[in-house]
Amino acid sequence: MASSEVIRYAVEFGDSLRRALGPAAPTADLDAMQAAAQQLDLLAQQAPSASAWTAAVDAWTAARDKIAAHLHRYLLEGLPDIPGLQELVRALNWDSPQGLNGELPLGPLKLAFSSSSLVLQPKLPDNTTLPPFTVGPQQPSGIAVSLPSPFGGGLPGGGAIVRLPSSAGFGGALNVPLGPVSVSASAVLERLPDGVPSFLALMGVSFVPPIQLSFGFSLDRVGGLVGVHRRADTEALALAVRTGAAADTLLATRPPANPGIAIEALRRFFPAFRDHHLIAPTLRLAWLSAGAGSFLSLDLGLVAEVPSGKVVLLGVARAGIPGVPGLVQLRLDLLGIVDPAQALISIDASLVDSHVLGVFSVYGDAAMRLHWGSQAYAVVSIGGFYPGFNPEPAQLPALRRVGLSLQTLGGPLSIRAEGYLAFTSNTIQLGGRFDITFSMGLTAHGFLQLDALVQFRPFAFVANASAGFDVRAGGFSFGGVRLDGTVSGPGPLVIRGRLTIETFLFDVSWDETFTLGSGPADMAASPGELLTIVQQEIVRAGNVRAASIDDPAVVLAPRPTRPGVAAVPPTGALQWSQRRAPLGLPIDRVDGLPLPARAGVRVLTPGDPVTERFAPGHYCNLNEAEQLNRPPFDMLDAGVVLSSGAAHYSTHVDDTRKVELVVIPPELQDAEVAARTDLRAIAHLVAASHRPPALGSNAQLIHATREVWATVPPTEFASYTSATAAHAFARGNSTGGAVPMADLLSPVDLSGI
Repeated sequence: MASSEVIRYAVEFGDSLRRALGPAAPTADLDAMQAAAQQLDLLAQQAPSASAWTAAVDAWTAARDKIAAHLHRYLLEGLPDIPGLQELVRALNWDSPQGLNGELPLGPLKLAFSSSSLVLQPKLPDNTTLPPFTVGPQQPSGIAVSLPSPFGGGLPGGGAIVRLPSSAGFGGALNVPLGPVSVSASAVLERLPDGVPSFLALMGVSFVPPIQLSFGFSLDRVGGLVGVHRRADTEALALAVRTGAAADTLLATRPPANPGIAIEALRRFFPAFRDHHLIAPTLRLAWLSAGAGSFLSLDLGLVAEVPSGKVVLLGVARAGIPGVPGLVQLRLDLLGIVDPAQALISIDASLVDSHVLGVFSVYGDAAMRLHWGSQAYAVVSIGGFYPGFNPEPAQLPALRRVGLSLQTLGGPLSIRAEGYLAFTSNTIQLGGRFDITFSMGLTAHGFLQLDALVQFRPFAFVANASAGFDVRAGGFSFGGVRLDGTVSGPGPLVIRGRLTIETFLFDVSWDETFTLGSGPADMAASPGELLTIVQQEIVRAGNVRAASIDDPAVVLAPRPTRPGVAAVPPTGALQWSQRRAPLGLPIDRVDGLPLPARAGVRVLTPGDPVTERFAPGHYCNLNEAEQLNRPPFDMLDAGVVLSSGAAHYSTHVDDTRKVELVVIPPELQDAEVAARTDLRAIAHLVAASHRPPALGSNAQLIHATREVWATVPPTEFASYTSATAAHAFARGNSTGGAVPMADLLSPVDLSGI
């Protein structure tokens, strides 16, 4: 054992006791223990003499014995308080080189406790090996749990209680066979930084044999998940869908290698989070069950997170032939998310561990995104997109092509076929590729590839086709031929072709382009003048509403509303806002269609601006650098608040009133107090407290100032409240750009750099 382990052991022991005992920790004894550990560290590699080593050992033993009564706190930190466990640990000896081992019966359960020991055995200068010295026992990683079958015979149940990293808490897993059913459970208990406990429990009951329903369907398993102060990490779940780890954890499709893996996966997918809670029912349905398998099975888990309203659907569909797993084995993992906060519905699906006939591997990914927010979009992809296509604003992971491959181990033949199909709000894309390779000394490779994209508005299409064959040996090409072609249109229809012939001495290529027709390309329909579009939004009833101004001195009585009419209180204002186009900056497109000319609309009526989230790339032509460096959304002007101007106050008049003080002696009885007290005012106050408030308070608790931008050289306006507006105006200059006003007023001197 490395000598540095001695110091680490003493430090961990001291930190553990300080966490457990707080101010009552024996600080002086712990410091003496760390000093003795440093002395052992100096002599552990090679002691100068036996007496020096003995003195260091005696110092360590003396320091250790002073805190021997607290050994159980160190060993059991982070583990649950199980009756009898502390007594078992106290009875164990520090000095056993084999570590600590003990068993504890707890009803029908049997707990096994084991811990390794830190042992040192230095050498003297004459290479004499000194007797081994046991420094002390290490913290156990967990407690093993075993349970005999209550029905006799059969497989026993078991599990473990494990310590979480950094002693944040503990987790446990248990599997109990109960004759026709098998119960499995996993749980995590830890504390948040403010001390609030966070709990997560996952439980499942499997039926053996399954419960038969009808038409060949059966119910194989039911279960559920409950989380207190927990949230669903959708990003971690989406990444785990590719490997099947998400379903393996929540739906128990594959038992984990050890309980610690399942517990860590639960913590990763459902991390602790204050004031968020989870509930999730799970089940497994099968069709045509035969023996230990079925032809089709479906695992489903529905996770609901409150109060966020997020819903996560996790599913696994499997198909196979029972008893012949190598013939057909298909598994599709699916993750669906409904996130009201982001106004987004997303679906991710992946083929996991799938193969056919034992030699063909089946793979691929699919995804769907549906956004109903201010910038609505819909994207569906099976196997990815046309090469180079960017599906923004949708955020999708890199998708594998859907296909199958034949790769025999050590065999000469390799075959791969894959394809994709994608739909967006304005395009349809499809394509595929077929590769075949034969290798026996020489390697012959041939391929055929097709990619096509059709755009609806304005109508356009492009299709690329490639085919080739070559022969290689050791990376050297003996010869080959390749044909590439592209067809694009309309107006005109352009056909490009390239033929390349490779030899081991030289290459020959021919390029040709054919143009058919001379008509103009399809032009996108113009949305009309921008000013006309904004005028249409002004008269739209849904864009106008009442904006209340908080006035604690005025409370309005609730009144029935009239459809289509915005009732404005005397202390309120009229607010108009729209989400069709940002105001106050020049834009190039509206509704995804190009404007006849670059234009902008600015509201000149006095009033406070109303801002909304807009995607600048949806309205302005941005180059690649701007697309990479600019945020996808910006708060831009969308309307204005119209008020009646400054408040007018009436003339101040003093109103002097006399107040009568009534003192009720404590010796009066309740009846006498009631007789002398006018309860009408109190009754009115109580009744008023039960009425709904007529006007809520919209006072801000946090005030933030938006950054002001300027253009260099100056443009029409001195300043702008958003980077998008400043860049849009600066684009009209041949030189210069947009900078924050703070940087313009206090520039950084870069001379000499």
